[in-house]
Amino acid sequence: MANILYTVWIQTGDQNLAGTDSNVYLQLVGTLLQTDFIHLPPQDIFAFEAGGTDKFVLDIPELGDLTQCCLQHDNSEGDSGWFVKTVQIQNQSTGQRWLFTFNQWLGLEESGTLSACIEL
Repeated sequence: MANILYTVWIQTGDQNLAGTDSNVYLQLVGTLLQTDFIHLPPQDIFAFEAGGTDKFVLDIPELGDLTQCCLQHDNSEGDSGWFVKTVQIQNQSTGQRWLFTFNQWLGLEESGTLSACIEL
């Protein structure tokens, strides 16, 4: 099966201390396949900061219709709670888009967990 491009936009909430400097990972589940957790390397020092939106392009196998999106971080920067607002994904071949609304903290102090999955 050939790879296609997916564009991913991750929006961090604008709450105080909502950003994270920890390593961030994404997993996508579709009707055809699911990915492993994919490391999303920061594009610059302002990645995953409060009120920001980060864009990534993934070259991965066709997943079909997306049904679930999972995010996690590794807490590698200590007090690195992260408030994730939304994740939007677009299949560049078809133009189809999916919006996953998280509106939650990922952090040991803030929510007791470093990961979350949202289903459509």
